[in-house]
Amino acid sequence: MKFKSYIKQKWLLSIIAVTLMIVYYMNFIQLPPAVSVELQQNYKYKLILIPLDTRPPCQKMVVDAGKMAGVQIITPPSEIMDYYTKEGDTKKIQKWLMDNIDKSDGVIVSIDQLLHGGLLASRESGTKQDESQILLNFMRDLKTKAKDKPIYAFNVLPRITPPPTLESDSKKMIKISRLIDEISIFENEDDIKLLADLKEDIKQEDLDIYLDLFRRNTALNKELINLAKKGIITKLVIGQDDGEDFGIPNMEKKSLINYVHSLGISNDVVMITKGADEVALSLLANFVQTKTNYQPKVYVEYNDEKAMRTVMPFMAGSVGSTVEEKLVMANAKKVNSPQEAGLILYVFIGNDENMSIQRQSALKIKKYLEQGKKVALVDLSKHFSANEVLFPTLLKEAVPINELTSYAGWNTASNSIGTALANAVIYKAIRPTFNTTNDMLAVEYNRLNINYERFLEDYYYLKEVIDVMNITLKNHGYENVNDLDMEHNYIWMNKLLQSDMQKRANQLNNSEVFKMPFKVQTPEGVFDLTIRNLQVDVFFPWPRTFEVYLDVRLNLYRLNN
Repeated sequence: MKFKSYIKQKWLLSIIAVTLMIVYYMNFIQLPPAVSVELQQNYKYKLILIPLDTRPPCQKMVVDAGKMAGVQIITPPSEIMDYYTKEGDTKKIQKWLMDNIDKSDGVIVSIDQLLHGGLLASRESGTKQDESQILLNFMRDLKTKAKDKPIYAFNVLPRITPPPTLESDSKKMIKISRLIDEISIFENEDDIKLLADLKEDIKQEDLDIYLDLFRRNTALNKELINLAKKGIITKLVIGQDDGEDFGIPNMEKKSLINYVHSLGISNDVVMITKGADEVALSLLANFVQTKTNYQPKVYVEYNDEKAMRTVMPFMAGSVGSTVEEKLVMANAKKVNSPQEAGLILYVFIGNDENMSIQRQSALKIKKYLEQGKKVALVDLSKHFSANEVLFPTLLKEAVPINELTSYAGWNTASNSIGTALANAVIYKAIRPTFNTTNDMLAVEYNRLNINYERFLEDYYYLKEVIDVMNITLKNHGYENVNDLDMEHNYIWMNKLLQSDMQKRANQLNNSEVFKMPFKVQTPEGVFDLTIRNLQVDVFFPWPRTFEVYLDVRLNLYRLNN
């Protein structure tokens, strides 16, 4: 019996050894011979960023894009910044900014952070007159110290949802907001009566606080516009967060647009647009454009005729209108054909009715890339579903995703369109300015890092893994996935997250498209490059599952040929 057991164990060990050899052969021996590329990150400029808040889209994504552009992004120390519901220390942030402006080539500053301590804090409190004046005086003093250095500033309109501190029914307050806007346009008598009835169901004090939030914000924004007109602010962007078709935020937006027009201010100085989280990244692109004198020629293509007219969730307008705003933000010239364009912005809006054309879109993008076109891909789903987005079809059809200039498919349409366009503009603007092999390859490496972070977060996490995380929490008795318990489930969930996301990274690492080589022109000639060993470090930056902090590690290789 012992002899039989020994033979059995020996056979089992032999099978394991052969299996490991096959895996090694498939993953290493079969790979073409290549030399690892060692790169040094160099910077041409240094830019201070006061982010909207400390979430990755508002801070990390700008830092990463800065690396691609050769712009070192400097942010305030974490101990004085916001963290989830804890607001940033506005006085210390202002002092830090004033103390460090001399060490930079300019600044991108969130007014919401300087004034309230972050986006969430701005939603919970109105702007007092004396606080606004202190902030405006600070901006004047900052300009005096900055001298000719550019100051890019942005502020976000209050969203339609009332502050959580109010006692009245939130849904009724939102309905009142919509009706006030609709009545101002249509003057419908039934709406007027319904508005009067709804007002009886809520506290007048709460309604006054809600309406005053917008009045004060409008007054502040007009003062900021005046600073921009005087050149104290180099460029001001006013964004709209979580918009709808109707509501008081839309009324404020229209009022500010009219005010800007009355002063004769151009979009280069004041831009009012949909979106919030991506604005700092767009302003970084503007900074790079001023240093390179780059104006993109962009051809916009949609996956079907309905995409441009689609109104996506949390948007106060169509996809087409959002694209047009982001093109203006990028100072882009829109052209009528791919042949005229230096950049193709491909906007895919998936829904449950157009999944049959996913392959057609994937093959169209593949053809553009084979022709050497630069493609920025926006990959969105009407219902935030993995089945409706294009990315899985890109993998299936062997589209060379390593050659995509940029990719985005997270959260709202404005977030994704703004992100994809800004990253593409930065890449296109800065690439011709580098003249060493190291810097040229560093641009490509950083582009790939940014894109793979977007692949892993925008598709794998936000369309697949987040549901796994939320279901796991609920199966263990935790109903509130937006307020993780730091003592009981936060660490546990981070471990599950890391494990699950690395599995997805391994899937991508072993895919045909990941291994596809791509060519890069350098002063030493054309390099055939490939990437290997995709690793991901990921955790929840705030105690909720809504977003992740994700770092990708890639190894860049030059093929021996």
